[in-house]
Amino acid sequence: MSKPYYKGQNVNQGNAGWLNTAIALLQGTDIVIHASVIQVRGSAPRAVGANMLIMADAIWDTIGGGALEFEVMHQARSDITMIQTSPVDWHRHVMDIALGPDMGQCCGGHVRVLLEALTKADLPVLERLADSDQPVLHPLKAGQPLVLADSAAFGDGASITADKTGFILPKIPYQRPLFIYGAGHVGRALVPVIDGLGFDVYWVDIAPDRFPPVIPEGVSAVTARDPTLIAARAPTDAFHLVITHSHALDQAICHTVLAGQGFARLGLIGSKTKNARFRSRLGKAGITDDVLARLTCPIGIELVTGKQPARVAISIAAQLAIWQQELDCDGAFS
Repeated sequence: MSKPYYKGQNVNQGNAGWLNTAIALLQGTDIVIHASVIQVRGSAPRAVGANMLIMADAIWDTIGGGALEFEVMHQARSDITMIQTSPVDWHRHVMDIALGPDMGQCCGGHVRVLLEALTKADLPVLERLADSDQPVLHPLKAGQPLVLADSAAFGDGASITADKTGFILPKIPYQRPLFIYGAGHVGRALVPVIDGLGFDVYWVDIAPDRFPPVIPEGVSAVTARDPTLIAARAPTDAFHLVITHSHALDQAICHTVLAGQGFARLGLIGSKTKNARFRSRLGKAGITDDVLARLTCPIGIELVTGKQPARVAISIAAQLAIWQQELDCDGAFS
């Protein structure tokens, strides 16, 4: 897993997020690959419109993790190598990926992903697009620049154009990323409770069979044998909630978040004894006191008591809403 790079806060704001991040990245690298999910049939980790940026040694955001994302990253980096030796204006191609057993995926769906190369020469175009509120039209063939699309003609959703020659990626209202590690009783009780709070939810566990048969709409279920790899790549504006089945895994995830490049909030389920033990162990592992102070454990508000999963979920959801209100103070939640 390569070292991640994330630029600033509020990084998943549709066009504004990926465009501003690409502009920032191109100040320090020659080529960035923008990968977008442009079509989904059946079940898939992310919906149409999910997108990420890939560099030779770093990534930004995710299209769902797992084998799908690794295959896309591998192809993107092959493209970077090719472009370095044989430059192409607005290089693009479309990947057709079946999410079956051969990829170690249980989704059973089919995904089309558009890869498009961005270079320093494209910066004037990217800056002009980033300043606009209109959606962006992504041609599917190489050689054609990105252009602004007519909102009235294409509507608000991400979609392939009627003539199948381009893809529309609209601006998306900001949703703060929320990474929930653990799909046990509390996780299953919590995820439905937070529906409607406006989070971009990534629900992480170590195996597909740990998730419920039906994942709520708008939630990305991410299977990762080592969830710390997901934590290490999370955007710096993310909330992290650690509620796994294993104290050892809880500690590893907390260490990864605390030692990483930044996070907005970190909550850990547990008792006061677990809190004291973890702080001692994390301190001995090199986490400084000022960083440890940002770990909230036990997570949840004290006014809601009881150990039943539903009550714990309500308590945690209230804590998340309070954090959200503290940081996203633009009137959206007032």
